[in-house]
Amino acid sequence: MEELIKTMNDIKYLNDNIKAFSLLSKDNKLNFLEKIKEMRTEIAGQFLTEVYVIEKDKQVRKTIKKLLFRLKTVGVKVDETKIEGESVLRKIEEKREHRGLMSNYDADGIRMAMVAFEAKRNTYVLVHGILHFSKGLMEMANAPVDGEGLKGIIGEYINDSGKPFTVVEVSPRYASYIMEEASSLSGRFIEEMKQMKIFSTRLGGQVQKPADIYNLEIPEAIETISLERILAQELFASFSLVWDTMEDDKKLFEGIGGSSSIVLPPYMVEEKKQEFLKELLNSNKLKPSIPFMKRLMEDYAYIFHCKGNFAAYKGLADTLRDPDGPFKTVSYFARKVLEIKEEKQPGLIVNPYEQVHTPR
Repeated sequence: MEELIKTMNDIKYLNDNIKAFSLLSKDNKLNFLEKIKEMRTEIAGQFLTEVYVIEKDKQVRKTIKKLLFRLKTVGVKVDETKIEGESVLRKIEEKREHRGLMSNYDADGIRMAMVAFEAKRNTYVLVHGILHFSKGLMEMANAPVDGEGLKGIIGEYINDSGKPFTVVEVSPRYASYIMEEASSLSGRFIEEMKQMKIFSTRLGGQVQKPADIYNLEIPEAIETISLERILAQELFASFSLVWDTMEDDKKLFEGIGGSSSIVLPPYMVEEKKQEFLKELLNSNKLKPSIPFMKRLMEDYAYIFHCKGNFAAYKGLADTLRDPDGPFKTVSYFARKVLEIKEEKQPGLIVNPYEQVHTPR
């Protein structure tokens, strides 16, 4: 945003600045407009006139209109004829289509992300990534596809996804973001990500970063539901928390209340289990998982929103606003692991590149 402000009065950056403004979130747009309200130049007037055309949000449009009126009252020339004209984005660059996909995690802590960039008309570069919950980007592949091929690939992913593995279409910028984030975590495919960013920084979409997930629009009548009800839903069924001493901790947990010759009442057994779990969560065994759990919750909130499950979305967003929210979620999954007796179900993603192909 600061770079945008610096170049506001340079005519050669006008088109780039209009495009950059269009990609900002609503709050950032309003913040930016507040910062430039004292500008009294014709270039500022031209910028405001043209972004007014492409802006959809009523509050942002109203703010732009006020700034245009202020410029006119101090004698700055403002071209009013453009206000009802066609979108200036059509003049800035050829409109191109970009697509993004994201899944939930399987039992091995693996998920997929995919983004397709339209490099030129009807020619796409499809980038497919396999991401691990705590290890980041594990595998990456890319392939050129045409429009019909891309439609088929996305259709296969969406149609073949089902309980408990779910694939949803998301903002292409966000699909790219989570791969970039995962690459930084794993330290792999760094050079490939640098190349991808040449395209991804130009992508639009309402959700571009995790912070954008918190304020997605939902119907006013939607009421939140408890975290326990959310975590019991199918989307979370395949996820399992893993840590190094898990098997030893399970044995200790199972033995609580059963090793003494004195039979403890159930409430005392539960108290001891709660204390064991609390110590485990505060140890270095599980503490590192909390930031990763926060990101999982954000992405799952986005998936819930994409699927129209607004009550679960709202519940997760509200939980995330609680500083202890991710801690509570790690606690839930840690206890689930400690209490489970059967073997963990196999991973859901068998062949990560099965969908990445160039159609015949």
